[in-house]
Amino acid sequence: MSADKHLLVKSYLQQHSLVESNIRSFNDFVERRMQIIVNELNETIPQEEVQVKFGKLRIGKPNITEADGSIANITPVEARLRKLTYSAPIYVEITVNFGDNSDSAEVEIGRIPIIVRSNICNTHGLNKDELLLSLMDPLDPGGYFIVNGNERVIVMAEDLAPN
Repeated sequence: MSADKHLLVKSYLQQHSLVESNIRSFNDFVERRMQIIVNELNETIPQEEVQVKFGKLRIGKPNITEADGSIANITPVEARLRKLTYSAPIYVEITVNFGDNSDSAEVEIGRIPIIVRSNICNTHGLNKDELLLSLMDPLDPGGYFIVNGNERVIVMAEDLAPN
């Protein structure tokens, strides 16, 4: 019986990494669920004389604004070394209607920290040689955020509540 005790866990770990569920959950959030939240937000905005409607949401690639005002893509290694947050801009299309006038524009509404090795990460899809050129460890599975140069991990826990 003791040999079969952890058979299910061992079988799962042979096919999946420990961080895979975090990365997949984050990818689903930024690729699908954020847009659902924006769509639901449209239903709660009161439609008065001026009508505001949020449209397509888009997440850019992780970048930083340099001291000279230029915008440059950033890698996780650079974020660690420069003590920066590895984050990407969030853009949303906003349409404003006032009477017969209508105007629409894509606006940056904020930034979101990016999980290393997720679909939005600047290292996603790079092969071993390309990762080495960007100073990344090819064996690094990712699944963590970099905030102010420090790695932060979301630890999933299940806790039963009393009653």
